[in-house]
This record gives sequence, structure tokens and C-alpha cells, in this order.
Amino acid sequence: MGTPLAARAMNLDQACERFASRLTAAQASGDSQQAQTTYQKGSQRIAANFNGATCPNVQPPKP
Repeated sequence: MGTPLAARAMNLDQACERFASRLTAAQASGDSQQAQTTYQKGSQRIAANFNGATCPNVQPPKP
């Protein structure tokens, strides 16, 4: 089947690293709207999955 849920679980640091990576890729594409969307969705997902936590090392993209 698939990977067991426990094997896919991440801690906050890992989730923030992944979020930062995705945001960097979105910014590198040159599409500022995509970068904004990636930041908003990522921030919401981190907060939802980690009891309102944030990733202080991940800064919002510049418009």
C-alpha cells in the first residue's frame, strides 16, 4: 500500500523547511501571485497542523 502515517508525520521544523522550499520555488518562477498564494496556503496549513504555530524563518514574499 502506501507509506504508513507515522512514517509521513513531520515535526514543525521539517514542515517549515518544506514550506520554505516550496515558497522559494514559487518565487523563483517569477509569478508573484503564485508566491503569495503559496505563502498564504502554507501559513494556513502550518497553523492548522501545529496548533496555530508559525514559521518565523519564512518571510512573506515581496509583491
